[in-house]
Formats: sequence, structure tokens, C-alpha cells
Amino acid sequence: MTRVRVEQGILDGYQHNGVSRFLGVPYAAPPVGDLRWAAPRSPASWDGMLDATTFGNAAIQTADAGVDLGGQQSEDCLYLNVWSATVDPRAGQPVMVWIHGGGFLGGAASMPDYHGASIARRGVTYVSVNYRLGAFGFLDHPEVGGNAAVQDWVAALEWVSRNITAFGGDPGNVTVFGQSAGATAVRALLATPSAQGLFHRAILQSAGLEPAAAVPDTARQRLVEASGRLFERLGGDDIERLRRAPVEQVRQASFLFSGAVPAPGQVHTPANLVWCPTEDGRVVAADLSCWRPEIPVLFGHTANEARYFITPTGPYGAPPGTQLYTPATLARMAAVFGRQQAEAIVTALAGSPYEQMAELFTAAIWTEPALASYRRFTERGRTTYAYRFDRVSPGNRRTGMLAFHMSEIPYVFGHLTPAEDYDEVDAQVSETMTHAWTEFARTGVPSTPDGAPWPAATSTAPQVTVIEDKAQSLPLDLAPVTALLNSLR
Repeated sequence: MTRVRVEQGILDGYQHNGVSRFLGVPYAAPPVGDLRWAAPRSPASWDGMLDATTFGNAAIQTADAGVDLGGQQSEDCLYLNVWSATVDPRAGQPVMVWIHGGGFLGGAASMPDYHGASIARRGVTYVSVNYRLGAFGFLDHPEVGGNAAVQDWVAALEWVSRNITAFGGDPGNVTVFGQSAGATAVRALLATPSAQGLFHRAILQSAGLEPAAAVPDTARQRLVEASGRLFERLGGDDIERLRRAPVEQVRQASFLFSGAVPAPGQVHTPANLVWCPTEDGRVVAADLSCWRPEIPVLFGHTANEARYFITPTGPYGAPPGTQLYTPATLARMAAVFGRQQAEAIVTALAGSPYEQMAELFTAAIWTEPALASYRRFTERGRTTYAYRFDRVSPGNRRTGMLAFHMSEIPYVFGHLTPAEDYDEVDAQVSETMTHAWTEFARTGVPSTPDGAPWPAATSTAPQVTVIEDKAQSLPLDLAPVTALLNSLR
């Protein structure tokens, strides 16, 4: 066993293969009863020792993706986990705080993909965080406001600031990082006044970028409208009555109005989702005006993001055998994302209708928004580093998934399993990525294993670090579809 003292008492964790683990640590009071939709409150202290050898509850999954959460679901979910190779308070290690993805509808910090032993072995104190999901985390109420989940992330960072020294970490060197919804969370924290000073670097993986070029940014409007529909379904907007509503009723209403279910003949995209952080002027400020100039950002995406949502074997969320990969569906998608450039976009696409849809979907939701973010960040004079993940493992080559959304996560965390899906090149790529991520946390500059720094993003000579069989810096080259989409801004 291994023990540390935090503000609330003594934690009893355990050590395995040289890494201490402290799991299921409460960073806030349970957000239940009168605290449903309230800002997080400080956790209660305890006498004696708190068992920190098992994960705390995952948040209520408001859209079940059938993944291994590594724990039970509950509205009582505000727990974090710490991995560190030392608990010497003098160690002063960089700290990396992971915010998981899942569309703000599912996922948990306890999922096996997010275990942090490999990162901890590189001299980093690693923290993973649970937070409220769906309507539990993002409902906007006229009396109590919204963005409860954003306040959860701030509360977790406050806990880290006060306690992480006991785990060998330096509270003055904290990196927040996340993928997909987690990256959107990091972007929101850059615009959250109460989070400023609590983190010092940021990594955005496959989200947290600009809105799609041709799709109006109606996130705030969609959230307020969905909140109103949820009030109606649950019998009104009286906050005390809503707080007494059964968890299952709230969960069902949350999913119903989440935007996660595509209309017949349509394809679901992350741009449809409703329960997300929005600029409310109370918790999250407008634009990125809060982003401190001294906070560097590492951001990027995978080459074939959309193949997670519309897979080679069938569209995400559709019954087996459903045929959505047709020229007609492609034309509808091009009309939505390309407006007056729709015809030119379809002409520029190559391959089967599926391959064309996947390319357009990826370009519209990730590649072009990343380009727009590149330009926004450099115009603001911020220190940023851009990457694109192109590596296709043998397993992903066999399935046709290629470098899909989430495919970089096993490389960052050093979890290349099952072994038959990866080879020695993948092991080298994992070493490259884990080194770059942890060195960015340590110094603010990502680098290759031999110590060569990645080039920072610039407006005069735009470059991106492409991670394929190795990492190499290349000129920022626009594919025709990306250029057509970007012309719509």
C-alpha cells in the first residue's frame, strides 16, 4: 500500500510495477439532491484512511456506447484518479490532467484506455477526471444557470492545485488535455475565467476547433431550446421539482433531446450534439479572450476521423444493412457542409460513395476547422503546435478504419492492444507520441525522442507535424475539398 495526505484526509492507494495509483478520489461533494445542477461543493473530510484502490462511480451514461467503463454508473460521480511514480512532495513533476471524450454523453476516467501508468513512468503525475454528462452536466436553467460540467473541471483543477504536491506533482506546471469532447472541454477552459491560473499548457486532440465553416454556430440556441423541451417533459422548470425527478427520467430525457439520433436518411455528426459547453457569459466567456498568452497549445486531428462515425461496415447508429453510403446521401451531405460549393466539392472527391462521404465528413468537421484554428491561433500571436495523425496500424488497415477518430489514443497512453493489431513500427510511433506529449507538459515544447523540437505554428511558413511511421514536419498543404470548405468562411 502507499499513502498520502490530502486536504480531506489520508488516501490509501497501491503500487504496481513502480507506479502508485490512487483511484476514486472525491474532488467535490456528490452532485445529488439539492446539488443536482449546482456548482460543485468541496468534498467532505473523513476520519482514518480512505480506500483509494478502486475507481469511483462513472457519471450516468446518457447515451450508452457499449464501452467498458471500468466502474459503476451513478449521479454521484465527481471522482478523479492519480498515477505517479513518486509521492515525494519535493519531486516537482509536471502534471497532466486528462478530460475524457464521449460526446459529453458517455465515457469515464476509469476506462482502460485512459489508465496512466505509461505516462507516469516518464516522470509525470497523471490525473484523470470524471464529470457530469448530458443534461446532468449542461442543462441551462434560468435560475441556476448551466455549464455545471465546466464547473466540475474547474473544481478538479482547484483540487489538483491544492493537493497534487503530495503526489509528486508541481501545481505550477499543469497541462490539461483531452480528446474529442475532452478537447472541446479544454477549449472551453481556455475561455473560462475561473480556470485561469489553474493550468499552464493545453492539448486538444480531435476537437476544440472552430465550428464547421458552412454550418451556423447555433450551439447556445440548441442548448437553450433543448433545456426548455426537457423542462416540459419533466413537468416544468421548477428547480426543486427537477431536482427530485428520478435519475432515469432525466437520463431518458437527456438522450431524447441530445441530438445524437440522426433523422431518417441523415448521418449523425458531432455538430448535431446539444449537451456541450457554451458561452453563457457566466461560466464560459465569449470567444477566447481569457486565454493567457503564456499558455501554449498543442492541437491536431487524425487523417480519417469520420470512419469512427460512419464505418466501412455500416453507418454509426444505423441498423445492420442500412444503405446510407449512396450518391444521393453524399449530395445531401455536400449541400449541408458545402452550400454553394457543393457541386465542386463532390467533383473533387474520389473513390466509392463511402470513401467520398468519409473524406467530406472528416474535412468539414475536423480538417478545415483545424485549419481555421491554426489561423486564429497564429493571428492572436499564441504559441501553438499543430499535428496530424496519419499512422494506420495493421489492424486498422484490415478493417478499413484507417486513422479514425480515437485511433491515436493507444499511442499516447502506450496501450497497443491487442498485440496482433500492432507491430514494431506502432511501438516506435507510440514512443514518439508519448514523448512529445510529456515533453510538452514538461517544457511547453513537444519534441522527438532524439530531442529535436517540433516547429511552432506560424502564419508566414505554415507547418504541421505529421505522425505516420515517424513524426516529420511538413508544409501545411490544403487538399482541394478543404480549400473549397475554407472558402466559405
